[in-house]
Amino acid sequence: MRKPVSYKKVLFWILFYFILIVIIFFFIFPIFWIASTSLKQRVDVYTEKPVLFFRATWENYQRIFQLQDFGRYLLNSFIVAGSVTLIIMYFGALAAYALTRWRFAGYNWISLAIISARMFPPIALLPSFFLLASRLGLVDTRQVLVFAHATYGLPFIVFMLAGFFRQIPRDLDDAALIDGCSRWQLFNRIMIPSVAPGLAAAAILSFVWSWNEFLFALVLTRASSKTLPVVISEFIGFVQVDWQGLTAMATILMIPSIIITFATQRYLVRGLTAGAVKY
Repeated sequence: MRKPVSYKKVLFWILFYFILIVIIFFFIFPIFWIASTSLKQRVDVYTEKPVLFFRATWENYQRIFQLQDFGRYLLNSFIVAGSVTLIIMYFGALAAYALTRWRFAGYNWISLAIISARMFPPIALLPSFFLLASRLGLVDTRQVLVFAHATYGLPFIVFMLAGFFRQIPRDLDDAALIDGCSRWQLFNRIMIPSVAPGLAAAAILSFVWSWNEFLFALVLTRASSKTLPVVISEFIGFVQVDWQGLTAMATILMIPSIIITFATQRYLVRGLTAGAVKY
């Protein structure tokens, strides 16, 4: 005989899903509003009341693609974000592996410094990066932007990957060394595949952060090395804001991050939860 359904339980699940829908709507609505605004005509954007039903137009995107040097700015964003991702992943894995396998003089201080490095806001480090780039003649180059992004993002990735390496037993290291592996072979052939979920999560977070980063790119680049976030800011003028062009560019900027996140979301969730151990 079936047990009677508890009304409290039904009410709980109704309330749970209602709150869940509200939270999802809260995060999705800004994306929907940006994408819909990019398809509106000027008369629909500057109305007193929001226009929900309108005739979509692709003129705003055509205007974006016809911008001078748009292809260069898009390429700059991909090169910078891709380079930062590769650098952070490999050197972050090296540092995390070293911190979890050896105890050496100053270990606690180095660990504390890595954690503390993320406490500094980017604006506090920006003058140092700019002065260094000016002395070396690297202002308005992709190299200085890659260096700045990698330097600021590396401590977080080290902190994140350390949790994965701690989960790998030291017996695996000893067995590989007994079989004749060198330390480099052990790291590249055994350790890296063993922390693949963590590396995937680190790669996603690094790419998305570098792809959307604005402050370093605004100050350290000029005309030839600008990235898309800087180009978006140029739609804000002294007299008015070009909302159609701004939202169209913002939509283009969101597409790679959304595709990468949805394509690798299972690795991201697994990576973030598997590495959630004490540092």
